[in-house]
Amino acid sequence: MRVLERVVAVLTLTTGVVWVVYLLLFGSDAGLPFFPVLVILVLGGAAVLILWVFRVILHVANTRRERERRRVRRLMAEPVGLLICLAFVASGAAFWARFMVSRSLLNDYVTASGSVGPGARVGLFWLREAEVLPDGVVRMITTECGVVDACGLVYSPTGRPPVVGEDVYNSLGGPWYHWYRRF
Repeated sequence: MRVLERVVAVLTLTTGVVWVVYLLLFGSDAGLPFFPVLVILVLGGAAVLILWVFRVILHVANTRRERERRRVRRLMAEPVGLLICLAFVASGAAFWARFMVSRSLLNDYVTASGSVGPGARVGLFWLREAEVLPDGVVRMITTECGVVDACGLVYSPTGRPPVVGEDVYNSLGGPWYHWYRRF
């Protein structure tokens, strides 16, 4: 039974690491697309939770007469770590960190003449679409938000960017804005 516990432990840790990597990859972008959220966040998180509960049950069954039951505290570190990563993404801190790491490359990208175009990787962001507007404003769509909405970054050196439709802008400091387009 201890062998099964070790196998489940390795499977739980591997699944948890993969879940965190995908959570940070998608969760630190300008928005969360519907299908990755559904598959990665919900189903992946449920799979990790089920494996972890199975692991705890096996551990308690294997150590029921031993003093090793105190090791359950170590098992609690895994879900706490996963919850910290989830909170990092949910709070927007993951996006902020990704933006700050990419900021200088984004500045270079928008100020270089004739280099604005879709399909480029700028810093840690992949640009799906980019458009230059009057007054030096550059809109960059990096991902879908939800099912049909779009999210991205806006560079607006002359002040607040123009609102088109139901655009929502949140200042990131200086000429940069986090942009959410609702349809």
